[in-house]
Amino acid sequence: MDNHRKNEEELEAEIVSLRRQVAELEAKLAGAIVPSRQAIARPPRLPLETRVEFMGDFDVLQARGVNISEDGICFEVREDLPFEMRFALHGRVQTRRAHCVWVRRLPSGGCHLGLRFVPLKKAETEF
Repeated sequence: MDNHRKNEEELEAEIVSLRRQVAELEAKLAGAIVPSRQAIARPPRLPLETRVEFMGDFDVLQARGVNISEDGICFEVREDLPFEMRFALHGRVQTRRAHCVWVRRLPSGGCHLGLRFVPLKKAETEF
């Protein structure tokens, strides 16, 4: 581990991630579902081990600059970032639309994206 090369923000993100992993492992050992920070406001999260194909469903977006540094830029978009996705769930291929609601950079590189499903129309739920 090269902790001395990480900045404070990276170390803090890693600690938060490790604490979450420990809580999830403890809950699994106890046979419980891990409550999230927003457990009351949202449905429970279940593990999902499957490939997800998703395509951005947008062209050119207009954004407002928030701040900039030598390392990067922060900007704000005023519209949803729509995605179409396909994945297998319980042995059946699902095709869904969703909007990006959060992005978090991982200390090890890459990122997690949180997408909220667009509600299905009644005809889409009847197979």
